[in-house]
Amino acid sequence: MSEHGRTRTEQGRVRSVAWVRVAWIVVAALGCAFAVWNAFEPAGWSSMSCGKFGELDEPGVRAGATCDDPVWFAYGAWPLVTLGALLSAPAVVAALMMRWWVSWLAVAALAALTVYGVAHWTGFWGLLMVGGAPMTVAAIVIAGIHLGVTAYNDSRHAVA
Repeated sequence: MSEHGRTRTEQGRVRSVAWVRVAWIVVAALGCAFAVWNAFEPAGWSSMSCGKFGELDEPGVRAGATCDDPVWFAYGAWPLVTLGALLSAPAVVAALMMRWWVSWLAVAALAALTVYGVAHWTGFWGLLMVGGAPMTVAAIVIAGIHLGVTAYNDSRHAVA
């Protein structure tokens, strides 16, 4: 037994699961960073109307906004806050709950957001596709590792 009353095996389990939590927190931070990064991109980056007509013609756009204006100016702050929250929330929940099945629910949620982004690819919410696709891939890897760590820890616990 160690000084904190845990065996080395228990300490190893705690450490391996802690890395899964860290990975989920990194994914959540990347979701927020993606929203902040896009806030400073030109609005034409997220609107098909700019490429097709040369005008920013979308619902919810401020009057007088152009394709060259930053997204935060054209759309306002709340859509960007919502974008960051939507992309980060599944990872935050997975990091807090630390159950393998919650990790897979986070994968499903990110995949659903990506599909929603694909369905709305011509406008602002198409950014869910751009940010959600790589985050979904990362989430699949993390959830798979989480399941593997859990299975390994369970097998070690059954032997002990």
